[in-house]
Amino acid sequence: MSIWWLIPAFVGLVGVLMLVGGVLKLFKAHFGGGLMRVLFGGLTLAGAMIVGLIGLNLQTYTQLSKERLAGQVMLKKNGDFDYTATIDLADAEGKLRGAPKTYQITGQRIHIEGPVVKFKPWANVIGMDSLFKVTEVYGTYVNPNCTNKYAPRRESTEECKPGDFFGCLGQSWQMLNLADFSHTSASGQLMADGAIYDIFASQDAFELKPSLSNKVAMDLQDQVAPNGPADCDPVTSPVNTPSGAVKYRAPGAVPATPPATTPTAPTP
Repeated sequence: MSIWWLIPAFVGLVGVLMLVGGVLKLFKAHFGGGLMRVLFGGLTLAGAMIVGLIGLNLQTYTQLSKERLAGQVMLKKNGDFDYTATIDLADAEGKLRGAPKTYQITGQRIHIEGPVVKFKPWANVIGMDSLFKVTEVYGTYVNPNCTNKYAPRRESTEECKPGDFFGCLGQSWQMLNLADFSHTSASGQLMADGAIYDIFASQDAFELKPSLSNKVAMDLQDQVAPNGPADCDPVTSPVNTPSGAVKYRAPGAVPATPPATTPTAPTP
């Protein structure tokens, strides 16, 4: 239990005892001592409440803004737009497991993705943190047309079976009656040789952040593309799916709503 709760609880108890003692003295016609006890007891109780509210605000802020280490990514460049990503995921305590795995990533940006179950804010405040798993890593290009054209690889981290959202979370899914919502979260950063990123999980999403001790990753924060632009024409050819090819449908503008007409009064 936090000291911000123990101190107000103790001070509040002292204030209640003084207040009750003062009221009893008043009933016994000890007005001088009784009034003093009521006064000091009330002030002590009010102080305990103020400190308790401050503690509640601090704990609320701490819990709702809490971040936990979910893993670390190290990048090695093999060629133009071709990288090896070495990922060491963290355990439930937020410590790297020391069992890194390598994945081939193509493109200009690396992304990590996985399911997140966010609990209701009051559950976060009392100490229940969100549930999450890092399940996929993949690359994209700065220009989305290049991503459509070159189809960068997606790799599974083998944390769980693809598509098995609740199975990824183990037995923890049984607490979902306290959940606020569940969704798939993703975060991306630019790639460069030697860049190191830390994977953090907040109470509602993943965040891929440059490691503070890694200059390469820190320098990428001011860049749009790390190794020159990759310009591609829009891809309008059919897209293959497991059930066959799907015709390309160009983005369409929302039809404008015709202006409402004001009825005219009949001519007499």
